[in-house]
Amino acid sequence: MSTKTQSKEQQPVHGIDMAAHEEFLAFARENPEAVQFVLSAVGTDEGRVLHTRSKTQSYSLGGQEINRVGRENTQHFGGHREVEDAVGFVDPTDREEAIEVALAALTGCINGSISLSAVQSGVDIDELETTVTVDFDPSVFLGLEEVNEADGTPSDMYGDLQIDIRVSGEDIDDETLNQIRGWASRSPVYNLMTLGHEASPKVSMKPDQSS
Repeated sequence: MSTKTQSKEQQPVHGIDMAAHEEFLAFARENPEAVQFVLSAVGTDEGRVLHTRSKTQSYSLGGQEINRVGRENTQHFGGHREVEDAVGFVDPTDREEAIEVALAALTGCINGSISLSAVQSGVDIDELETTVTVDFDPSVFLGLEEVNEADGTPSDMYGDLQIDIRVSGEDIDDETLNQIRGWASRSPVYNLMTLGHEASPKVSMKPDQSS
C-alpha cells in the first residue's frame, strides 16, 4: 500500500509506527525478562581536580550484551570557568558541569516519558518543554562540612528539585494536565534521582597496566 493511500491510523505518530509499537508492548508483557536492562558508564580522572572523561559502555538487554563503537559516547566533565578561577585553578576552563548534565538528562527523560505516554493515550501534544532547577550547597563537597554521621549522607547539600513542565495542544485541558503530571513519574531518570537506592561504593586497587 502506498503512503498516499494509508489511513490516518496507519501513519506514524510522532515518529512511532503504532502497529509495531503495540506488537512490542504485547511481546514485553508476555516476556518481561527480555526487556530488562543493565546500564553503566565509566569515568576516568584526567589528572586535574574535577576533570573527568566519562563514557557510556556496552549494555545488556534481556541478558544479551550489546557492544558497538557507537555506544561509546564521551563527555568531559569539569567546572564552570568562574568557579575554577575562584577556587585557584591554573588556566581555568569551562566544561560541562556534572550536576547540570544530570538535570539535563532528567529533562530529556521526563519529556520522553510524557511523549510516549501521550502517543499511547491518543493525546496530541504540540509543544513540550521541561525545566529542572535545584539549589546546591557545595560546603560538604569542598570539605567545609562533614557528611551526616548518622547515615553518611550530606542531607543539606540540595534543595528540592523544581520541575516545570509546559505543554501546548488544541485539546489539552485540566484533566489532561493531571494525566501529564502522572506520566512524568514514569520517567526512569526521575525515579533514579528521587527514590532511594542502595549505593555503597566499592573501592579497590586498580591493576598495574605497566607490567
